[in-house]
Amino acid sequence: MQNPNRHIYSFGQYSVDVAERQLLRAGESVALPPKVFDTLLVLVENCGRILEKDVLMNKIWPDSFVEESSLAQYIFQLRKALGDDASEHRFIETIPKRGYRFIAPVQAELGTPTPLLHAHGSAVVTAEYLPQTTPLVAIAMPTVPVRTNFRSPLKSFTAAHSPSSSLVPFQSKWRLINTGWAAMMSVTVLAALIVGGIWLTRNYADARITPTPVQITKLTSTGRAIAPAISPDGKYVIYIADDLGKQSLWIRQTETLSNVQILAPADVSFQGLTFSPDGNYLYYVIYKMPKHIGVLYRVPILGGTSQKVLEDVDTAITFAPDGQRFAFVRQYPATLETAVVIAQTDGSNEQKLATRKSPKMFAIDGLSWAPNGELIAVASSNTGATGPSMQLVGIRVKDGGEECLSAKAWGNLKQVVWRNDGRGLMVIGWQQSAAVMANQIWYIPYPDGEPRRVTNDLINYSGLSLAADTGKVVTTQSTKVSRMWLVPENDVAQATQAASVGIDNFSEKLGLNWLSNGKLIYGSRASGNADLWLMDADGNNQKQLTVDTTLEGQPTVTADGRYIAFLSNRAGTYNIWRMNADGSHLQRLTNGPWENTPSFSPDGKWIVYNGVFQEKPVLWKIPAEGGTPVRLTGDVSIRPAVSPDGKMVAHLHLDAQSQRMKLAVVPMEGASQVKMFATSIPEPHIVNWSPDGRMVTYVDTHDGVSNIWGQPLDGSPSKPLTHFKSDNIFRFAWSPDGKKLACERGFYINDVVLISNFS
Repeated sequence: MQNPNRHIYSFGQYSVDVAERQLLRAGESVALPPKVFDTLLVLVENCGRILEKDVLMNKIWPDSFVEESSLAQYIFQLRKALGDDASEHRFIETIPKRGYRFIAPVQAELGTPTPLLHAHGSAVVTAEYLPQTTPLVAIAMPTVPVRTNFRSPLKSFTAAHSPSSSLVPFQSKWRLINTGWAAMMSVTVLAALIVGGIWLTRNYADARITPTPVQITKLTSTGRAIAPAISPDGKYVIYIADDLGKQSLWIRQTETLSNVQILAPADVSFQGLTFSPDGNYLYYVIYKMPKHIGVLYRVPILGGTSQKVLEDVDTAITFAPDGQRFAFVRQYPATLETAVVIAQTDGSNEQKLATRKSPKMFAIDGLSWAPNGELIAVASSNTGATGPSMQLVGIRVKDGGEECLSAKAWGNLKQVVWRNDGRGLMVIGWQQSAAVMANQIWYIPYPDGEPRRVTNDLINYSGLSLAADTGKVVTTQSTKVSRMWLVPENDVAQATQAASVGIDNFSEKLGLNWLSNGKLIYGSRASGNADLWLMDADGNNQKQLTVDTTLEGQPTVTADGRYIAFLSNRAGTYNIWRMNADGSHLQRLTNGPWENTPSFSPDGKWIVYNGVFQEKPVLWKIPAEGGTPVRLTGDVSIRPAVSPDGKMVAHLHLDAQSQRMKLAVVPMEGASQVKMFATSIPEPHIVNWSPDGRMVTYVDTHDGVSNIWGQPLDGSPSKPLTHFKSDNIFRFAWSPDGKKLACERGFYINDVVLISNFS
């Protein structure tokens, strides 16, 4: 079947090719997520008309329930892609309290029929006509705990609660390690780690889910509100405002616009907020120096003096129904244990209710005491033949025993909240068997029943708090906005934006690298699935290199450009694969569990990667032509990168003494002697060599701004190599000649919403 005549809509320097579902700027493709393109198409096809929000949402999501903020986020992304001026919109006009209107003159025309080409390996497949709406294929990442007992507050990374807020950086004794792994430690401290890119990609078997009749109301619009808590009567919401690395507390009424700051911005890190059962006090956990542990305080909600309640608390607390006790999770780095602990409301009479040892750990994203007082629900990590997963368990208050609260295996499971009637729980996460790209809100019936989704969109959710008297819930929505940048000679003043490569919430897990011909290879979900793509350094001539229903990402390239090695789960497990530069001659090189983050030696003879040894992530190497793997390290070590001279492998290594993940190098030949530096690497955990091989480079964030830093091999202090003044860096790569830096920069929009009318 041939393509029909292609409808093309033109406005300014832009055109919309309906059949190929492309936005073009001066003839060059501008990548848009599928639903953002749908939004543009509906607006353009109705140019000059005011489209009410309800009408627009029904056209974009005809079979799903979504809330208004999703539409607002897509409009925001669309305006960014079109370069629409914030003060004077040239294309999309907002009609207050009504909807939107496309105001630029649009010319419609018919194009000539052409085949749609997709590269798949070495073959070129002629595709038939593509429908105007394509199903969203979601990507999931198994959450995996990693042994990293980092007892220090972790700064916000601008998206303190972002996908990776899910990938949420948080203040914890143990730093999460993004590697795709299960070095097995606490789950949310570790679960959000999602080591280096181990992801699951599957189509939904339950795509046609009956929309849940809920109402979602946006409570903030600053883009920097996180970790909300709602009062028992549902009248007040307290949240954290995160701005340039400083955090403050705000309170607002749910029924009015009243919004008041109750704690001024300070260089502190909050871990959790909880109202007392009577609604008179706020309990909050804050990480303080120099002890690097969480301290629980309480303060009257209308202001007053904060009172210290208890030290060494690693989660928001949850109160017993009678209000006489509370529970929390505490981590014990020295013994690699976590425990559910209960205490009186004044902090006295502590009692360890249940203890778990790595790799089976309790999560620290939040636990919840059941309304009947008999169980405390908490997420926990688990390992099995299919890889790392999470479970929802109930800890019996009478004896500390465990009960399974959900038979499903979860790829990620974060906050847990009991419904006030005790008939079910609300959780944030994704299922291992039906993975989603974003953390969504689910309802799990109790004592039994199938989990069902409350939300169904591209937004990431983090944090749940329930108003016991009304059943209303507050949570944080996070949306990522980013673009690829090209920086010549490390001079950010000359940095230029490349064409958009799609908005991938977890792009730091998908990888970015240079080819010897000056092109970039990167992982992207622009097609709706995680695949490898090629493009010119300026973002032009984007081409999909792999086409598969699984995940492809984390590309590494030989110096001569002959081979590409990458992560793929096309065989059902996460392994290292190799192919020619044109996508031909695919070969699976490894077959162990949870393998990821490959790095070629400069001569192209070896690939170093992460694999498992005694249930720990360690470094391995394997001949590029295939063969027997050789282990390089025995202790927890992740994110390998081979030096330009091929003699050393930089990576992150667990320091046994400090229990922190530190920058380190090990000889390529393998040795027991690992050289560690004082530098501890924050998220995203990306390690690259400088082109001259004199430094190991990584991303660090100060005052809410990310830059590339370099750690000299001589052990002298690390130093910044770029000097950006805004945004975060999600992934980066140096060109082979060292003259250019490619990096993805952007930010997350985090706002608090209220969910009501949930049945």
